[in-house]
Amino acid sequence: MPLALKAFEVAEAQSFEEVAAKLKGYGVLEREEVDGREVEVGFRVARLELVEGELRGVFEESFVASVRYRDELLRVPVSVSTEFRFAEVAGSLYLIVAAKKARANRVAARLSAALAAGRKKGVIVEARIPEEEFRRLYEARPEAVKVVVFTDVRLPDVGKLTLYGSQLASSGLYNEYLKLGSVWYAVFEAEEGFVVGVTRNCIVTFFSKVEPEDAFKFVKEKILPLAAKGRAAEGGA
Repeated sequence: MPLALKAFEVAEAQSFEEVAAKLKGYGVLEREEVDGREVEVGFRVARLELVEGELRGVFEESFVASVRYRDELLRVPVSVSTEFRFAEVAGSLYLIVAAKKARANRVAARLSAALAAGRKKGVIVEARIPEEEFRRLYEARPEAVKVVVFTDVRLPDVGKLTLYGSQLASSGLYNEYLKLGSVWYAVFEAEEGFVVGVTRNCIVTFFSKVEPEDAFKFVKEKILPLAAKGRAAEGGA
């Protein structure tokens, strides 16, 4: 199963110490009875520590699931743990969540609420990579590209166009597509040797087997600097 991570931007300047103080012990838990046994359901930050210049933690969600065993419906307590890290890049703070889009967004929203300290304004927002910076990820090595997806295509009844690796070698076709739409997603073989898919809103999916530590390192060193350039261009740095 592919490993997915998503990166977010912390829109308000905060130190690791400030973030840690707001997240330590953070959670909402309730007690529920399941087959005569009392269990906790809800969410909490289960672990938080400063390691190698990053604030690393585990977000735990607990709930009661209904599963079918033959003709019987059973209620089973389940806990799902999601690793997250806060990292500083180019003077800005970012959050990396090791989960697919839906769960990553949910975890980020919970953490954002904690950092907002009761205010309605979201502190954690999606990180975005400017298109020109995004294209630098793969254009220098067109032979390593597997897929490029264009969105916002200015053609009737066409919302999306896709080029595959062999087609990307044809610079004429690629350049024509660039005139018609914006590059949003690319799958390519990274210099590290693994195949990875990246979207401009910083969803990173590893299609090759990769250690979680290497996945976090790739996002921090290769993806976040591009997002940071976009933030600087918008005057957010």
